[in-house]
Amino acid sequence: MVRFFYRFTPALCALFLAAPAAAEPALEHETAPLLLAAAEKAKANAGNLYAFTVEHWSSNGEDEALVKLHYDPRLEEDARWQVVSPTEDELDKAAKKTLSKLRKTEMDSNPVLYDKLDEMIEVAEFLEEDETQAVYVAQVDEEEFPKDALEVYITLDKPGAYVSKIEVRSKKAFKPMPIAKVEHLIESRRFSAPEGDGPAFIAGTEGLVEGEAMFRHFEQHTRQTFSDIEKVGVAEEPTGQ
Repeated sequence: MVRFFYRFTPALCALFLAAPAAAEPALEHETAPLLLAAAEKAKANAGNLYAFTVEHWSSNGEDEALVKLHYDPRLEEDARWQVVSPTEDELDKAAKKTLSKLRKTEMDSNPVLYDKLDEMIEVAEFLEEDETQAVYVAQVDEEEFPKDALEVYITLDKPGAYVSKIEVRSKKAFKPMPIAKVEHLIESRRFSAPEGDGPAFIAGTEGLVEGEAMFRHFEQHTRQTFSDIEKVGVAEEPTGQ
């Protein structure tokens, strides 16, 4: 999971998950081979380097940031994020703050692929299906979140044999820190159908977080649209591996 993107969109896949009780495990459902194949394809391509363009929009109800960026992992770390539009000199304060965060944050995984989908489906449970899709759910179980506060939904496109959406939703209000309370959270990642034998790439993200901090209401909306995803190399193995 890419830490940078989840400054705006929480780390959907890197969370530790717990399965709901009294339900059919995802890996025992008849669609399990499709889920496993999607996870394996992402894992097989995880070592690739990808360049991509992303349009990022965010709003807190008062200020908005809209910026289109291009990321190229072949460049030096401080030059990997390039502004496409508007020009960097034309960015407003909110957009400049967004860009500064991006350039200071190191990616620790691949943002355009599923991350740790294999771990997610190990603890997920089958929820429902129709002719074209199947949905699975798991509880988010991590120290920073209260128990049973969040759950993650995984949507499988059956004809295309790929996961088309991964979404985290809050089940109840929770306090991520003593001075803040989240009343409502929904964060989703959508994926495009694979081309040929390639993996499914991310198409976009959307998020909404509402709550109260320091006795003041806050509301944060985010949206990211990805395009021009291109394989540009393979990551080098760390020294000593």
